Amino acid sequence: MLKGVARRVRARCFLLPLCLVIAVGLGQEVIDSVDVGGPNVAGLTFNAKAGVVYGRCLYGENFFALDCSTNQVLAQIPLWEPNDVAYSATSDKAYCTFFSYGEDSILVVDGSTQSRLYALPMPGATSVIWDSVSDHLYVNCYVEDHVVVLDCQSDSVITRIPIDEPVAQTINTRWHKLYVHNDLDGSVAVIDMVTNQVSRTIHPGSNWYASCYSEVADKYFCSGPPEGEGVAVIDGAGDSVIKQIRLPQGYSAEAMMAVDLESLVMVAAYGSGYDTVYTLDARRDSIVSSLVVGRNPAALAFSLASGVVYCANSSSHSLTVIAADGTQVLSEVQVSDYPQNLLVVPAFEKLYVGHSGETNMLYIVRDRVGISESGQTRLTPPAIPAATLVGGRAFRYEGLGPASLVDACGREVHNIAVGNNDLSTLSPGVYVLVAGQGVAPRKVVKLR
Repeated sequence: MLKGVARRVRARCFLLPLCLVIAVGLGQEVIDSVDVGGPNVAGLTFNAKAGVVYGRCLYGENFFALDCSTNQVLAQIPLWEPNDVAYSATSDKAYCTFFSYGEDSILVVDGSTQSRLYALPMPGATSVIWDSVSDHLYVNCYVEDHVVVLDCQSDSVITRIPIDEPVAQTINTRWHKLYVHNDLDGSVAVIDMVTNQVSRTIHPGSNWYASCYSEVADKYFCSGPPEGEGVAVIDGAGDSVIKQIRLPQGYSAEAMMAVDLESLVMVAAYGSGYDTVYTLDARRDSIVSSLVVGRNPAALAFSLASGVVYCANSSSHSLTVIAADGTQVLSEVQVSDYPQNLLVVPAFEKLYVGHSGETNMLYIVRDRVGISESGQTRLTPPAIPAATLVGGRAFRYEGLGPASLVDACGREVHNIAVGNNDLSTLSPGVYVLVAGQGVAPRKVVKLR
C-alpha cells in the first residue's frame, strides 16, 4: 500500500454566515452534467487535437474521454484506483496512473481513437506531468522514492531520479526545470530537465499544500512556514528562497495559480474566519488584495477567453468567479458534490468541474463574457492583438528577452527565445505569446 499518499481531504464544517458580492448576468452557469461512470472525478486534462477532455473516477474505477462538442462520453476504460492524468500533444497519447493489484501502473491511450494501447508497469506511480519541450512524462513514484522520466514517443523509461516521497510537480518554463516536493521533509528538489538530474534542493520550511510558477516574474511560489501559513517565494534562476509572504494568522494556502497576463499570483486560503483568495503582486512579492470566497477553497483556474478566475469552494458546493486582476468577486455559481478539480477549455467556452463527491457527474459551466440587463458588457477579457501565423516550424521572435507560449487553458507550453524558434513539436492551434513587463501579449496561430 502507499505510504499514506498525500490525499489531504479535509472535511471542515462551520456554522459561520457567508456573505459574497454577487454580480448578475455574467454568463457563467451550469449548462450540463454528464455521467462519466463513477464518483470522485478528477485528473481533468484537455486534448486540443480531438477536442476531448480526459479524466478519471477514483471510486468508479475508470478513465474516461468526453467529447467537448457534444458532451458525450466517447470511452470508459476500467482501471483499479486511477490516480492522475496527463496528455502528450506531441505523441497524441493520454496517460493515467493507477493501482494494479500491488504494482502501480500507467495506462496509455491513443489520442485519436480514445482506445487503450497498453499499460506500463511502474511501481508507486501517482502524479504525472508532461513536458512539451522534450515530450517527456515525469511520473512521481511515491513508495519507490523516485521520479521516473518516460519518453512519450517510445513509452520507454529514460531514467529514474531519486527523490524521497515526491508528491507534487511544477515546471519552470523559462529555465526548463522541474520543481518536485518531498513529502518526507518538506524540501523542494530542482530537476534540470535537460540532464534529468537534481541540481539543487531547497528548504522552504513547510510541507507542500499548494504551489505555482510565474513565468513573467520568473519565481516559484509554494506553501511556506509554519505549516502552510504563508507563501515561500523562490527565485527561478537562482533556486533560493528570496522571501516569505505571511498570510494572516490562522490561514493556510490550499491552492495557488499564476495569472501571468496580470503579473499576479492568486492564493486560495483556508482560515479561521472566512476563507479568502489573496492576490499577490508576483514582481514585488506582496499582497495587493483579498476577497472572501466560499468554504474550503480547493482549486483555482484562469480563463483567457472570459478573463476571469474560478475558485472551487469544496464545502460550499460552489464556484466563486473573480476578476483576473483580483479586485472583485463577480458572481457565484452553485454546483454540487464538493468541487475540487477545474479545467478551462476556452475554445468551447466551457469550464469542467470535477469533485470528491458521491455522484458520477462531471459538471460543465458556461465560460463566457456576459451581458448585463442594460445590454452592456459587464466584463471585458484581456485585449490581445491580432494573430501571427506560423507555418508549422520556424517562428522568429524580436523581443528583448525570453518569452513563452500559453495554450487555451492558460498553461505555458513552449519557451520562446530571441531570434529563430523551432515550433515543429508544438501542436496546431491558437496560443498567446507572453513576454516581459511592459510587452503586450499577442496571439500566435500554429498551422499544420
